[in-house]
Amino acid sequence: MVFGFFAAFIFGFLGTAMPRMLSARPFRRFEIFPLLIVQTTMVVAFAFDRLVLGDALFLVLLAGFITCIVARLKERQDTPPPGFVLVGFAFASVTSGALTGLILHYVEEPSFFWITLQKLLAYQGFVLLPILGIGPFILPRLFGMESSHNFPESLAVPPGWGRKAALAGITGFLIFASFLLEAAGWMRTGNGLRFLTVLAYLSLELPLRSTARTNALGLCIRLAFAGVLVGFLAVAIWPAYRVALLHFTLVGGFAIVTVVVATRVVFGHSGQLAKLKGRNTWFLASVVLMLIGMTTRISADFLPRVLVSHYIYGALFWSAGLLLWAGFVLPRVLFSEPES
Repeated sequence: MVFGFFAAFIFGFLGTAMPRMLSARPFRRFEIFPLLIVQTTMVVAFAFDRLVLGDALFLVLLAGFITCIVARLKERQDTPPPGFVLVGFAFASVTSGALTGLILHYVEEPSFFWITLQKLLAYQGFVLLPILGIGPFILPRLFGMESSHNFPESLAVPPGWGRKAALAGITGFLIFASFLLEAAGWMRTGNGLRFLTVLAYLSLELPLRSTARTNALGLCIRLAFAGVLVGFLAVAIWPAYRVALLHFTLVGGFAIVTVVVATRVVFGHSGQLAKLKGRNTWFLASVVLMLIGMTTRISADFLPRVLVSHYIYGALFWSAGLLLWAGFVLPRVLFSEPES
């Protein structure tokens, strides 16, 4: 789910957005297609339970993508948004987590600390940190507001940039600290710290409390961040049900944020942004199906007699929601925004 589904969106978004934000050249086909081939091969390897090969291919994919981004950083004409400090934290997190995971395949009896830390770095940090980093730049647009992370184009660091970058850096360090606490066995403390850190950052940097009228995407983004927070808080209160309750964060939070941002980006880059101002019942229906799938999956661990069937129903509802979303959104990637 993380190295396949979420990684595709993260690499796709950053590969499209970062060159624009840096005023650098876009990715070329000779860079994109090798990354796509590695990504596809990796997913196939995981599907056939070739975990070592899949983890190794992910590291190759990660190294290739970072190489492409570093080349743009060297030729940049603009400074990236300050929240993107957290994107740097995300790549540090997933790189260390993926390397640790590859090593653990060859350790006969790995400790609880390293198993837990590897999962947190590779699977939570890789998704949570980019969402927090990218969110303050793109999501205010869903509420008809200007982003406080959108500074005038400048190769030098503009005034005010450093303060917001420092806040993002502190947030990243606190989230890493929460990972270490949870891996050390302090599950309630770790998730509690993560909950408070994310809540504080969202309150300071995102207009989620705005009373302005918004569209379906704005409504769903509020629900999604509520899901992220509910998952961390629920695990802090009931750690025995950690795996089930984290689906609030994974599906109700990360996944919904992902499809909201992807929808906004695809409609924007295809010159069809005006179509998102309507009701977009199809989008709400797809999100409802995903949330039903999430609820069904969570309930399974509390209803042992129907556990397996609920796992299946949850997966089917999730798949149905995603397929409905894909049917309306993905065809638009074939169209480019008209030149102004």
